[in-house]
Amino acid sequence: MLGGIIEDLKAREVVLGFGLFGSWSRGDATPASDVDLLVVENKDYDYDYVERIEVNGCLLDLDHISRYWIAKIPPEIDQKLYELQILFDRDGSLTRAKNLMSRIYWKPERVELRTESHLFEADSYLSRARHALNRGDYRSAKVNSIRSFWAISKILMEAGRELILSSLFIKKLEDACRSLDMYTAYKSYIEVTGFGRLSKSDVKSMFESLISAWEGIMKFTKAMSPLPKDAHPKLGAKLNYYGRELFLKGLKARVNNLLEFSLAEAANYIFHTLVDALESYVYVASTIENVRFDYATILKHLGELKMSPSEVYYNAIKALRVEDVSSLEAENILKTVSDTVLSVRQKRKELIARLPG
Repeated sequence: MLGGIIEDLKAREVVLGFGLFGSWSRGDATPASDVDLLVVENKDYDYDYVERIEVNGCLLDLDHISRYWIAKIPPEIDQKLYELQILFDRDGSLTRAKNLMSRIYWKPERVELRTESHLFEADSYLSRARHALNRGDYRSAKVNSIRSFWAISKILMEAGRELILSSLFIKKLEDACRSLDMYTAYKSYIEVTGFGRLSKSDVKSMFESLISAWEGIMKFTKAMSPLPKDAHPKLGAKLNYYGRELFLKGLKARVNNLLEFSLAEAANYIFHTLVDALESYVYVASTIENVRFDYATILKHLGELKMSPSEVYYNAIKALRVEDVSSLEAENILKTVSDTVLSVRQKRKELIARLPG
């Protein structure tokens, strides 16, 4: 299945090496799973970008990183290297990085480094939620609060020696919280998000709204292609990845599979995939319209964009289930998440210290 693309990548002089990671590497792939390849390029850039292609009916994500990342190994590529099955290595650098990560991935020092990134992310979303609440944007306050909880949950997974998987996020969080004797954190996440209370009809409605919002994003991306050069290259690359028919095709397959496996996982996947896409979409659209954009009030800003198709905003708030958010609900969710972030922050080093050295 991969023979053609493997030979094509090998023939590219800029490619230093590549390998398989993700569900097919771990052995837990489903028929809906795409194939993930990490591709190291002989270039210098400080971000990764993903290119989706289709080969013989199979969706492939080519995750491009620079040689700089393999030399420095920033924590954001730890899990990819840990899972990696190397298929080609022109100069041995990818093998050296993989072997190093196999030795240190669960070492307390490396886990602490990764969790520092998660903590920074949680704090950033929490700050946005507070700003949104103060400005009366209760929808964005709720969304940013949930994103903060999502980020801090990754610390619990790391401390519980669980890989962070977007399609099994709920299960991995539950397993980690149980092993850490912090099950209340898991129950709190389910309560704050509301994902545990949803019926199949509710999640299907989220899914339908997601598709409609995504079609609007694709319409905009196509109309504005190529994207402006003054847009941040990482965010522009991410929108180019999300705003294509091939991504929506894979998204539909993934969510349909999750609907048969776990409604909570399906809802969680819909929510966080859409928010991640919107963060790039609203930024790029704001750049094109030459208006100031604040991530804190992302949904208010989305609703005010003049060039964005109206179906993006209206279906996004439906898919995120934030059509009606009162000030009291936003305040209560923010309080719960703030308390959880503080608790995990205080316990983080103690939890990591339990890991074998």
